[in-house]
Amino acid sequence: MALKDLTGQRFGKLQVLRRAPSGPRWQTRWHCACDCGNEKVMQSSNMTTGKSKSCGCGAEENRQICNKQAKLSESQVRSKCLEKGFDYIKGFNGINKSAWFRCHECDYEFQMQAQYAIYGIRQCPQCRIGNHGYLGEQYFETRPHLKNVPCRVYLLKLQSDTEEFWKIGITRRPLDQRIRQMPYKIVESEYVDTTFYRAYLLEKDLKQAIKRYRHTPAIDFGGWTECFLPS
Repeated sequence: MALKDLTGQRFGKLQVLRRAPSGPRWQTRWHCACDCGNEKVMQSSNMTTGKSKSCGCGAEENRQICNKQAKLSESQVRSKCLEKGFDYIKGFNGINKSAWFRCHECDYEFQMQAQYAIYGIRQCPQCRIGNHGYLGEQYFETRPHLKNVPCRVYLLKLQSDTEEFWKIGITRRPLDQRIRQMPYKIVESEYVDTTFYRAYLLEKDLKQAIKRYRHTPAIDFGGWTECFLPS
């Protein structure tokens, strides 16, 4: 597989300058400039997955933010979760401890470290299943009350300095909430309003149609398996 050139791309506070020698286990590495003025060699996979967003200068800043976040009240937690597509159910006792949440997309109730849900760091565990694995005929047979709830099928054209591709998907949330966390610029968008069940059927057909054109973005994000390049 050809090496993806990250030169010129930005990951958080890091600007990629040029290729660096490979690591001891042949990891791909890059010389990067941080907004703080430092230069540092960073591992490619750490940047593209979001694990590394600075040279390390933000550690103290992050600790201060975490201390502030840990003091959230339950009402603040409930409000922040709604923005990320979750209902807070119970159990909040600090952002580093587990609490219970409900996903707006699939109604699945799950337990997760609170900060992951509150700040949109992770998706619902059910929704993370590849190819929308939580959806199927059996899903709607056991939840017939969800068949006719409003839902939206969307098509987005996403762009960065080095990439341009399309993404399909469905959401029961307002579209602006669903796309808020995407690390790409949205240059075009189309959508169709329908019911949850009809949206599932339409998305299923669309995924089959674009299967041969599937594209893996350089930056990992929720929903990347639904991305494709035009023929």
